[in-house]
Amino acid sequence: MNRLRRLIPLLLGFSGSFVLAAGKEVKVFLLAGQSNMDGCGRWEELQVELQKTPGNVKIWDNRDAKWMELGRDSTAIARNLQFGPEIAFAHGLAKAYPDHEIALVKTSAGGTKLHTQWMPGKGMYELFTRNYRNAVADLEKAGKKCEIAGMLWMQGESDSETLEMANAYEANLKSMFRDVREKTGKEHLPIVMGRISSSLLKKTPWNFDHAAVVQKAQEAVAAADPDVSIIHTDHLSTLKDNTHFDTKAELTLGEEMATRMLQAKAKEKPTP
Repeated sequence: MNRLRRLIPLLLGFSGSFVLAAGKEVKVFLLAGQSNMDGCGRWEELQVELQKTPGNVKIWDNRDAKWMELGRDSTAIARNLQFGPEIAFAHGLAKAYPDHEIALVKTSAGGTKLHTQWMPGKGMYELFTRNYRNAVADLEKAGKKCEIAGMLWMQGESDSETLEMANAYEANLKSMFRDVREKTGKEHLPIVMGRISSSLLKKTPWNFDHAAVVQKAQEAVAAADPDVSIIHTDHLSTLKDNTHFDTKAELTLGEEMATRMLQAKAKEKPTP
């Protein structure tokens, strides 16, 4: 959080419309998951500076099929301007890539399960695929060159409800990540994943008895895949339900996701 505050004065110059170097490709980042990707961060608790969208950042409005400022798309409005990690993530990426447009495409829904909804062919996954394809098609129609540059994943809480889903999580996640890379044509697409929090094992309104199994599965996927980075979230504060990250936590998560993504991008080999 402190690092993000130090970035704010540098980011203010980017608010407003796009003013970018000609010929620079648009860096498209895919965001996906369940309620902690949806986010329970509260817009009114943001510093004024963070309510201003950097000038080189836009987010795709999945319903209205157009590019919007952060917090202004139809999904954000429908959720009373609650936000996830995208706010801090966008500000961090905007500073790192001042000559590029940063395009975010976020698909998330609380309570959704990898096992039954996020696998290839299932409802949430197909919606996720359709959303980013529509976004990329819109950019290309406008004559812009695009790179699907990375993916953020914050999900797994609901798969800890039963041992069957928890035990299947590792194989399911590997399969889903593999399909994303195949469909995007990015064999080494960097993926930054938030590991579900151990706070789920405290008293919650829901049953997350097998959270530890899902955590181990997430760690195993990251250990086996050099292009997957995992962020442990036990240090993040939650609401009273011990499940959903609060405003401070969503900003911290987004900042850490930006740091990990930039580290992954720095290791990539230049395109011939």
